[in-house]
Amino acid sequence: MKDLIIVRGGGDIATGTIYKLVKSGFRVLILEIAHPSAIRRNVAFSEAVYEEKWQVEDMTCHLAHDIKEAEQIMKAGNPALMIDPNGEMIKQLHPIAVVDAILAKKNLGTTRDMAPITIALGPGFTAGEDVDVVIETMRGHRLGRIIKEGSAIPNTGIPGVIKGFGKERVIHSPAKGILRNICHITDMVSKGQLLAKIETPEGTIVDVAASMDGLLRGLIRDGYPVTKGFKIADIDPRAEEYDNCFTISDKARCIAGGVLEALLYLKNNLSDQQEELNVPICTHEKQKVETIYADYAATHITKPECVKDAVMNALALGNSGRGVNKSSLDAARKIYEVRTKVDQFFDGYGAEQVVFTSGITESLNTVIKGSLNHGDHVITTFMEHNSVLRPLYEMERQGVCLTITSPDVGDIKQAITKDTKMIVMTHASNVTGEMFDIQSVGKLCREKGILFVVDTAQSAGVIPISMKEDNIDILCFTGHKGLMGPQGIGGICIRKGVEIRPLKTGGTGILSFSKTQPGVLPQALEAGTLNGIGIVGLGAAIDFINTYGIDKIREQEMNLIEIFYKKFRRSKELKFTMKSN
Repeated sequence: MKDLIIVRGGGDIATGTIYKLVKSGFRVLILEIAHPSAIRRNVAFSEAVYEEKWQVEDMTCHLAHDIKEAEQIMKAGNPALMIDPNGEMIKQLHPIAVVDAILAKKNLGTTRDMAPITIALGPGFTAGEDVDVVIETMRGHRLGRIIKEGSAIPNTGIPGVIKGFGKERVIHSPAKGILRNICHITDMVSKGQLLAKIETPEGTIVDVAASMDGLLRGLIRDGYPVTKGFKIADIDPRAEEYDNCFTISDKARCIAGGVLEALLYLKNNLSDQQEELNVPICTHEKQKVETIYADYAATHITKPECVKDAVMNALALGNSGRGVNKSSLDAARKIYEVRTKVDQFFDGYGAEQVVFTSGITESLNTVIKGSLNHGDHVITTFMEHNSVLRPLYEMERQGVCLTITSPDVGDIKQAITKDTKMIVMTHASNVTGEMFDIQSVGKLCREKGILFVVDTAQSAGVIPISMKEDNIDILCFTGHKGLMGPQGIGGICIRKGVEIRPLKTGGTGILSFSKTQPGVLPQALEAGTLNGIGIVGLGAAIDFINTYGIDKIREQEMNLIEIFYKKFRRSKELKFTMKSN
């Protein structure tokens, strides 16, 4: 189905934009007030409010009385108009874009969270705050320009000068009352000629005279209630403009071009954010409903092409450390290369300090069970995953003292005792996405001589992490989430001097006659055949992130969060638990 765009306002300038958007393949719904006051009515779709339908050039706008009728009109390729001054339809229909074309010289209620894309015409809006972009409406060199920051040129209230005439071209009501037209649009009028009368509330009649000779280009509908000073008509000194009383003006077309350009630019940005971050569309066969996959806290289900290629090529690798044949040596070299990449990615303490595991659950079990002893005290937080909590509960049953507190550095500091050996905490919650201040906790641990263990399952690949700057002693990671690598691969990065007992023992390819596991890293914690395929895939994923830029990935994730929030913040079915920032 074609993208839906809602345009607020249906006057002559708005009509130019509506015409352009419909011709460009969009569905367009116009929202108007119950009694619009267009002056150049011949070329304003707002007249459909009074006439049920209104044709401008080769396009007909139809008044719709409900959403179903509006959809039928738009499906037929025509713009639909509904009377909806407060924009209630925006909440119900979730358009891809909202265009404020009311041209009231002030914002009458359009907000940036109404749609993924918001555009406003003319002064009264600030790009980046009220809407995404503003389109310049002042005649001159900047007409139709896209404004991404700031506002349009303020309206002077004086129309453009034509043949030496400026403010004389516009006629305002001399009194409050009901307008009774005598002349009609396209009439040639003379200065002083009676154009209309105003029936005042007091019962008097006030004449409205032409201010100059020329073509009556616009005139508000007969019977319209006006206030004193209300703009009711305009005169063009050029008689040759007669035909243009029935066509969209050059100004309206220029502004429409700016709207279309802005729309395509912003729409492409949205598409790029999905494509570049590999946002997949999943089809549920039973329901035949398409949904956008968003469960990245569980796993990144799509991988960069370079990761897929690396995994396929790695299927031909030999067994690292299990021989001197070419296949085994090639595998060992590739695995060492990835150790180096991981170490550099986390600003660690050397490639040999990187241990590969089956995932972060094994990593955390290895660290917790291999570091704590009976009588030790360990602190964790109530925001932890069960991969932290369950191993800790198991160690508690074996005589380790466990304290669970909030992730606030002040609360953690208060929980420290003379027996505290380790603080283990997550960098980001897998439930709420909340980030925690590991740098401050790491500094506290380094000052107190306490091991600091960080679970980076939700942050690795999305947030830059430095073991050195954050004072992390042991960093546990997984490859299949933010790092965009394969499942079944993870690891541990360990500061030099930190000792961990092996969780499992077995073959390592070195010291084969030793009855105990070798004491040197990484072999000390790597028993059995390594997942070479997963490791090589992880290396390719890190290359992708480094090339693409972790900051850019984070920026695009935040953009997607903003889009989601803007679209659903007013939903009664959803409750947002995140902080205001």
